Amino acid sequence: MAYSNTTGQTTINVDQLISYAFRDAGKTAEEMTPEYVNAGRQALFYNLQNLSNLGVNLWLLENKLIGPLSNQVSITLPATTIDIREANWVYVVNSAAQAYLPASNTDAAKAFDQNLDTVVTTTTGANYLGLKYAQAQSVFYVGVNGYATGGGTQTYNLAYEVSTDGINWVTKEQFPAFTLNDREWKYFNINITPIYQYYRLRETVKTTFSVRQIVFSTSQQVIPFARLNRDDYWNLPNKQFPSARALQYWFDRQIEPSMYIWPVPNNDFQMFQLIIEKQMEDVGSLTNEIYVPDRWINSVQATLSHRLSMQIPGVDIARIQYLEAQAEKLFMQANNEERDKSPIYFQPNISYYTR
Repeated sequence: MAYSNTTGQTTINVDQLISYAFRDAGKTAEEMTPEYVNAGRQALFYNLQNLSNLGVNLWLLENKLIGPLSNQVSITLPATTIDIREANWVYVVNSAAQAYLPASNTDAAKAFDQNLDTVVTTTTGANYLGLKYAQAQSVFYVGVNGYATGGGTQTYNLAYEVSTDGINWVTKEQFPAFTLNDREWKYFNINITPIYQYYRLRETVKTTFSVRQIVFSTSQQVIPFARLNRDDYWNLPNKQFPSARALQYWFDRQIEPSMYIWPVPNNDFQMFQLIIEKQMEDVGSLTNEIYVPDRWINSVQATLSHRLSMQIPGVDIARIQYLEAQAEKLFMQANNEERDKSPIYFQPNISYYTR
């Protein structure tokens, strides 16, 4: 017997989902007018966005690193942020270097002097900035603080490179292109690699680039934030109280959501690690796939079939009710399996009553 010998190669695009929904509604391909196809795309968009109201979608959780500035009260999060699921303050350590690279750039050391008031520009012949440690060590996070003039922005295309001798370099990661405002941080997680003595960031597109700061950081401690509600945050007597470590936050769920921090950072080199739940991706064109795991396709299809059946004239009410029941059943099956299957441990705390 011949098998396909493939897994995960079957794809379902938007057009196939809508066509299937029409057949579920008892309609033929000839009845699929452009108006109904657009109605199907709109219904699919509504259904996908509503998934965020029905539970946590594990495939939409993103690890995000935030670099606040000194005395910054709030951080504006991407408009696609549904919620902050986890938030940590990360105790980062930026070890002192023995030398700075390239040696020909007399300002290279300023990129690592823990001072955002300095600006360093590379040269065409040596379009990178880096450092040499006295002893080889690991790097967990790489951060870049951008420089831009006149309220503009600057785009970076940086390669993260390492070396054991300062001569032969290996590219460990090519960071995706990113754009920064002046004094804005961008942090990257680094997969833990063997320890190296030399580290650098090299611009791969432009002939030179300018930054205020670069950090190659390790981490000694990660401490969870306590989440505040709106009343508790607004009742704080001193919202601008500075500290070397933030303790609490309030998530303001506006169209452009914000994270309000307390105490506020007393320096420019703190880092927060968030796990945010993102909004579902747009439906796109008829040839696009939808951004859901394969285990959810059946549920998404059934929900679309039911919603579309209510918009197409002439669909029997009994069929609409049947499709609704199928949509509810398949959603429950998918939603019940949307879990990480880790063990749950309950530990009662009665210390308040026994002290």
